[in-house]
Amino acid sequence: VCRFLPRQFSFYGSYAFGAYPLDMSQYKNLFASTRVPGAERDELVKYTPQQSKHIVVQRGNAFYTLKVLDDDLSILDHASIERGLRAILNDTQGQSAESHAVGLLSSMRRDEWAAARKEMLSSPTNKASLEAIDSALFAVCLDDAKPDGPLDVSSVMLHGDGKNRWFDKSFQLIVAGNGAAAVNFEHAWGDGVAVLRYFNEVYQDSTALPERERATDGLPSVAADPSGLGVPQRLKFDLSSSTKSSIEKADKDLQGVLANLELAPFQSEEFGKNRLKKHKLGADGFMQMGFQLAHQRMKGYTPATYESASTAAFKHGRTETIRSATPEAAAFAKAFCDDSVSKDVRAGLLRAAIKRHGDITKDALMGKGMDRHLFALRTLAGRHGQSPAIFSDKSYQVMGNIILSTSTLASEALYAGGFGPVNKDCFALAYNINNDNAGTVVATYKLGSEEFASHLEQAYKDMLASVE
Repeated sequence: VCRFLPRQFSFYGSYAFGAYPLDMSQYKNLFASTRVPGAERDELVKYTPQQSKHIVVQRGNAFYTLKVLDDDLSILDHASIERGLRAILNDTQGQSAESHAVGLLSSMRRDEWAAARKEMLSSPTNKASLEAIDSALFAVCLDDAKPDGPLDVSSVMLHGDGKNRWFDKSFQLIVAGNGAAAVNFEHAWGDGVAVLRYFNEVYQDSTALPERERATDGLPSVAADPSGLGVPQRLKFDLSSSTKSSIEKADKDLQGVLANLELAPFQSEEFGKNRLKKHKLGADGFMQMGFQLAHQRMKGYTPATYESASTAAFKHGRTETIRSATPEAAAFAKAFCDDSVSKDVRAGLLRAAIKRHGDITKDALMGKGMDRHLFALRTLAGRHGQSPAIFSDKSYQVMGNIILSTSTLASEALYAGGFGPVNKDCFALAYNINNDNAGTVVATYKLGSEEFASHLEQAYKDMLASVE
C-alpha cells in the first residue's frame, strides 16, 4: 500500500502500517562482485550479468568455473549443476597436479597481496584465470573436512586451512564433506543483514525442494578451455618462483595467526526469546548484559564494547555502534559480582541495564549514535591537516580500543556464526538468540576464550535466577 502513496505522504503511511523502507543498495554487490587488492586502497569491482554467468568452484588447490546461467540468464536445472559439481569432485588427477594453493594469497596482508597479484597479472594465463574468479557470481568451496560440533564447524567455516578459500569474493558458499554448509563473506561491500537474507532464502528453498534421484550418470568431462553450460573448466596458473614464494609465505603467516586464535562456543537451550519474553526482558539486551558480566568476572572492569546496528533506514546506510557498556551496565555487572547484593536489587539493576540498552539501540538505528559522526569528523579534519584535541584524549583512545566486539544474526536456520578479533585485546563475540535457544562463538588471540565462555554460561544462569 505504502508504495502507491505520493512521496510526500509515504512516511505517514509507513508509520500507520509500521513498515519502513530500507536501503537496498548493498544487494547489488551480493553477486558478481569482488574485492581487488591495491597498493594504497582496495577496489570493489562489480560485473554485469553478461560478464557473470558462472560460479567459481574450489576443490583442493584447484579452481574451476561452471557456467550456470544461459545466454538469456535463465538458470541451469538442478540435475545439470549437480553433474558439473560431481565432475569436479571426480577430477582428482587435476587437483593433485596443483602443487601450490593460490587461494592462500587472498589471506595475505593487503599490500603484500596487491604486489603478488600485480606480478601474476603479467602472465596472460594468470590474468584470464583471475578474471574468471573475480567475475564469478560467487565462490563455492568443496571441502574435505567433516566438522562435527560447534567448535569444529566454526573453525572450518571461519578459516579452514586457507588453501581452499578465496577471501576476496563477495561470499563463499562452503560445503563440507559431511554436507555441513556455511556462507563466509567479505565485509567491505555489505553487512550481515544482506547476507542473512540470502542465507534464509537458500535454506527455505532448499528444504522445500522435493526429494529427487541423484544425478550420477552422464557426467561431463572437465575441460581445459572455456566450455558450455554445465561443463566445468579447470583454471590454469603460470606460477613464477616469486609467486610460489609468496604462497609459501602466505601459508606460514596464516598458520601463525591460526595458532594464536582460540575459538570457544557457548550454546544453551535453557533460554531463548520465549522464556525472556515471559519476564519482560529484551533478548538482545539480555545477551549483551551477559557479555558485560562475564568480562567483569574474568577481567574486573567494564570494557569498551561494540555492537553493530543497521542504519539501512537511511540512504546507503551501513551501521552505527551500540555502546553496550553503559553506566547502568557497569552497575549491574558489579552488583552481580557482590554476594551481599540481594536478589531483588540485582533484578532491578538488570532490568535497568537492559532498558538502557534498548534505548541506545533505538538511537543507533535512527542515526543518533556518535561513532560514525566522530569518524567522519576525524576523517575530514585529517584531510585538512587538522587534529582536534578530542581525538588524542585518553577517553577517546580507551573507547576506540574495542575489547568486546559483538554482532548478532538471528535465524532459526543459523547453527552458528563467527568472526575474528579486531585487535590483540579483543573478545570477538558472534551470537544468536532464537525462540528457545541461544549461542555465542567466542574468538580471541589466546586471551582465554574457553574461560570467557564458562563465565558467560554462569552469567546467564545467575541473571535468570534473579528474575525467577
